[in-house]
Amino acid sequence: MSVGDGGRREPAVRVLLVEDEPDLRTTLRYNLRRAGYDVTEAGHGVEALELVARGQAMDLVISDVMMPQMDGFELARRLRAMPSFSETPVIFLTARGESADRVEGFRAGADDYLTKPFDVEALLARVQVQARRAVVARGLREQVQRPSPEAAGAFDLFAKVAEWERRFPALAVIRRDAIVGQSPRTLHLLREVLLRAPGKDPVLIVGDTGTGKTGVAEALWRLGPRADKPFRVVNCAELAAADAAITLGKLFGYGKNSGLNNVPREGQQGLLEDLDGGTLFLDEIHQLPLTAQAMLLLPVEGRPFNPAVGKGMERRVDVKFIFATNMDLKGEAVAGRFPSDLYQRLSASQIRVPGLAERREDISTLAEHFLDECKEEFDLPDAGFAPSLMRHLVQRDWPGNVRELRGAVREMARRAAFEQDAVLTVAHLPEAPAAAAGEPVTGPEVVAPVPAPAGGAPAATAPDHTHDDGGGTWDEMELEKLSALRRHRFKISAAERELGLSTRSRTLTNQLRALCFKALSTRKWNVEEAARLVVGRPHPTLEFRMVERMQSYMRMVDQHVAAHTTELVFNNIPRVYRRFLEEAVERSRAGHKAPAGPGAPVEEDA
Repeated sequence: MSVGDGGRREPAVRVLLVEDEPDLRTTLRYNLRRAGYDVTEAGHGVEALELVARGQAMDLVISDVMMPQMDGFELARRLRAMPSFSETPVIFLTARGESADRVEGFRAGADDYLTKPFDVEALLARVQVQARRAVVARGLREQVQRPSPEAAGAFDLFAKVAEWERRFPALAVIRRDAIVGQSPRTLHLLREVLLRAPGKDPVLIVGDTGTGKTGVAEALWRLGPRADKPFRVVNCAELAAADAAITLGKLFGYGKNSGLNNVPREGQQGLLEDLDGGTLFLDEIHQLPLTAQAMLLLPVEGRPFNPAVGKGMERRVDVKFIFATNMDLKGEAVAGRFPSDLYQRLSASQIRVPGLAERREDISTLAEHFLDECKEEFDLPDAGFAPSLMRHLVQRDWPGNVRELRGAVREMARRAAFEQDAVLTVAHLPEAPAAAAGEPVTGPEVVAPVPAPAGGAPAATAPDHTHDDGGGTWDEMELEKLSALRRHRFKISAAERELGLSTRSRTLTNQLRALCFKALSTRKWNVEEAARLVVGRPHPTLEFRMVERMQSYMRMVDQHVAAHTTELVFNNIPRVYRRFLEEAVERSRAGHKAPAGPGAPVEEDA
């Protein structure tokens, strides 16, 4: 699997899947391989250790906790004790979500924790995060073991960055907040910043719109000797909108008897004097009026200058100047639209900020960073990207660069929060990207193997993507409840709040169980078709989860038939639905058993 590589294929991430439930293990293996992972499976911890002892190299471990012979906690402890697995990411799967169990899991060495039942889509999103970390770690190990000239250069650059962070403590914070990314171009950008942060020389930052020039300017200030002095950002487009005299006065100050309204007769200091000793960032310098551009050469070179308006003594300031532009200033200077002498002074100290098209390796890291920024704001503490969405983000063009990517991630997070989704998918994009991404807008690429329907009913020959509300299957009251459930992706508690139902009465939980049996009976006990009828729209993930729900209901009937307690099947079910459950009981007695599989889903989290 290629993880955020912008087209360059990496070897598949090797996943060790440890799960004692055969059906669940088959489902997980299928989806992981479909997502591009190389999966090796084991039925319990002892078998997993035997595979490792035979030299099986793994990049990522996904393990159940409660297993025979050896549980997941002990497996993690033993793996962590091996040098080759000391940094391998471990994700735990468990039906027990108590905080004490989670604490014990993290102490044993877990990197992430998922409570059953879970959405396969959510698991793939978390695996994507840990897989990216595994790829970076594997790459560094390979560079150390077999350093080709290119690999040696990349490793050398990473080693230098680590050394830079030791020399410049603020760099670690800047890499986290302002200049985010691990690509060679980004690391070379950091080197240029570190070279030009000290000293008084002005710096010219060039780059396309939205590449992050302001972040680079802030990094220059924070890494320089003036970090404890003022830092001021001025957008030259705003200055250009004012009268020329006012613009010049704001920068260079007003002398005595300027004659301007709102300016004292004795004069007024300009921005340069106010910032004496600090740092001034003039963004979009090409938009500053030509007269002001020409006058800037004096303070830039440390020479005295006069007030722009009125009379007064010469002034001299000690200011670190940082300029930014998305224009070709050399071309502007040749055309007479920018002072050539100022350009010559700035051209010797330039920093070019690459666009996202030049550092696609950073897109996934940036997307994760922007999602982290808005998790608290949108109340999405466990949010993550579906693999199909991350592939789309990495492959698409971003003419607006980092700014456009950040805006897209924030909008997707806002939509996911509204829909109460923990996993961001292609469906959350502001626009319909199906044509560009080559993927359905309805959701990520998650398809699970579904066991044959109970009773030998014929399976659907092809997915039905023309869902409806079942024609005359549902009455008005049923459609009202189904519509609320569909809007909330069958999250029971959220739908109950919308409908004004008590969460303690379990009314909607029992109603959904009844509707599932009605759908099964209507569709001749074909589980896949019945699931589509309830979901009501094309959505592979919800359909898969509804199939699981219906199969768990059918297994419940089988258990009561075997125990001769069938009267319990009808508990809390409205009388109008009893005939559908009676049909289910009779089918079970006749030998039409539900397929084996995981236990019933937790109603509140479905």
